[in-house]
Amino acid sequence: MVTGMRATRRGFLYQATGPLLLSRSAVRRPNFLFIYTDDQRWDAVAALGRHTWLRTPNMDRLVREGAVFRNAFVTISLCSPSRSCLLTGLYAHKTGVVDNRQTSVLREGIPIVSKLLKENGYTTAYTGKIHIPNFWNHDHGFDYYASFPGQGVYFNNTFVVNGKKTPTEGYITDHITAFALEFLKQRDTSKPFALFVGHKAVHGPWQPRPDHEHLFDDLWFPLPRTWDDDYRGRPSYLAVRRRSWHGLDGLLPALPKFGIRTYSEWIRRIAACLVSVDEGLGQILDHLAKTRELDDTVVIFTSDNGYFHGEHGFHDKRAMYEDSIRIPLLMRYPRLVRPGTKFDQMVLNIDVAPTLLDLAGVDIPRQVQGRSWKPILEGKDRQGRTDWLYEYFWEKAYPADPTQFGIRTHRYKYIRYPDVGNTDPEYPMRGELPYEELYDLEADPLEVRNLAADPQAAGLLAKMRDLLKRRLEETEYPGGFR
Repeated sequence: MVTGMRATRRGFLYQATGPLLLSRSAVRRPNFLFIYTDDQRWDAVAALGRHTWLRTPNMDRLVREGAVFRNAFVTISLCSPSRSCLLTGLYAHKTGVVDNRQTSVLREGIPIVSKLLKENGYTTAYTGKIHIPNFWNHDHGFDYYASFPGQGVYFNNTFVVNGKKTPTEGYITDHITAFALEFLKQRDTSKPFALFVGHKAVHGPWQPRPDHEHLFDDLWFPLPRTWDDDYRGRPSYLAVRRRSWHGLDGLLPALPKFGIRTYSEWIRRIAACLVSVDEGLGQILDHLAKTRELDDTVVIFTSDNGYFHGEHGFHDKRAMYEDSIRIPLLMRYPRLVRPGTKFDQMVLNIDVAPTLLDLAGVDIPRQVQGRSWKPILEGKDRQGRTDWLYEYFWEKAYPADPTQFGIRTHRYKYIRYPDVGNTDPEYPMRGELPYEELYDLEADPLEVRNLAADPQAAGLLAKMRDLLKRRLEETEYPGGFR
């Protein structure tokens, strides 16, 4: 627990002359608005400059009025596990949620950020997709929730509102926002709030609201440069995956089932789904501005993982390539963040929970594996972490995506496949020698030249192996390095 005096120890108000340290009595603990999407790529915000045709004026506002973390990543690129990481500050192998199956459940006795905030004086709420099978069976710490099991559906979705089934008519994104606004309007205003909003969009089957469906009809898109990746010198599973549902050879013939005919139409659908998310963000920001709470609220916008849009011949996520593991991360909080700030330090999904706790003045539990990025905001940590661990666990339903773990530094990436030789007949790399990938991201940003077999990279390979061993041991990865 934390006293009110400690909780309000620090606060900065940016004025024309720069940051001004406020007195303890003048600072109220911040509110928190945490919004995250499903499968939104790191570059899918118009103001970030890569896809300026997108219609994201409210995300653009966060970029303009707050900060962009240009090197934000997930430690596992898959919906349920990543969400468990966001809410606990732990790696998926510690949360117990290692894949999307109903049997992959949150373990007892692990920290949940909402519960800790509630215990320390916050009123808390969650609206939208949670996608952690047993989450609502836990002591989750939310005073108000409007969620649903599994993926939900884009139209006429049934929510569970504080334990009661509540059918809705219309578009799911609009209802997720409406429930969030309902909480804000009825909450106990004597307490700071922590509101978590989890969107279904832009996950498949990529169904935008009807009035948004044709917004981008006049746009056509070039294919990614690695569309025809030949996988030379790399694991055999890559070609197997390309032929599966998670590859272009499996996806493109199936698109007509979703009313989609071409690659460009697929990208247009994804972009149109994002428009409703942005509108909902704007509605919440407008409400907070009207109640004069916006500048007292830490607003964080991100995604649960990245997504392939044809890069390396893939769609979906899971693999440790950049398009899959990078996420957008925007933050607005004028008491601590100057408008238009850009941070290049590497930050992770497991850093969200400790950051919220740190900003609230709440002690971070020892078992939390992420680290607060508050020192980055304050200018006290200009380097950030030098490396981090990635993991993914094979699912029998998707045999072309093997178990993998790896290390990413600012410049290099090492990937190892520990279950080569798996006896399951469906496993895609059965019978191969242990396979590794090593990339110089500075010289090879598209990740097509595997240096693992290059004699000149032998020293670097050994260093990255040792680093992976250490990180696996430190995080108590089951089975360790193999």
